[in-house]
Amino acid sequence: MAIQSGSLQTPVTDFNVPGILDGQVTGMDVLDPTENNEKTALLEDDDPFDVVLSWQLTGAATPIVGGYWVVTLYSSNMDGVGTMVGPLGTATIPVIGGPAPLVFQHTFQVSPPVPQHGVYKLTATINHSPTQNPVEFDETFGYAEATPIQITATDPALDAD
Repeated sequence: MAIQSGSLQTPVTDFNVPGILDGQVTGMDVLDPTENNEKTALLEDDDPFDVVLSWQLTGAATPIVGGYWVVTLYSSNMDGVGTMVGPLGTATIPVIGGPAPLVFQHTFQVSPPVPQHGVYKLTATINHSPTQNPVEFDETFGYAEATPIQITATDPALDAD
């Protein structure tokens, strides 16, 4: 439904000097496209859903940043029933420097058959790659956790498990 927690640290975070290059996760919402993109925590396993992740960079160094964001959405089971676990999607987004704030957003689209009944915690990671290599990251890292979601089975017998 809404972001429960999130953080975005940059290489400058270690110096504890705000205003040079600061990062912030600004949102993580679960949307139901079958219900006019309403924010929700309750979904059905035969419907797609979207997860919209938003973050920003601020500070004096934003005009000189570049590279690529590599964002990944993960799902973990909370009730011992659900089987929708692990990575649900990854995207690479170019970073183009400019005046602050630099605002970024990505929508993960999760479509059947991926949604499975159960209760889940969704977590997104935000990594920065100077080279677009999805395993070559610098010291910029962020995460966002959404409040738990429940996916109900369209076959009521499955929810009785």
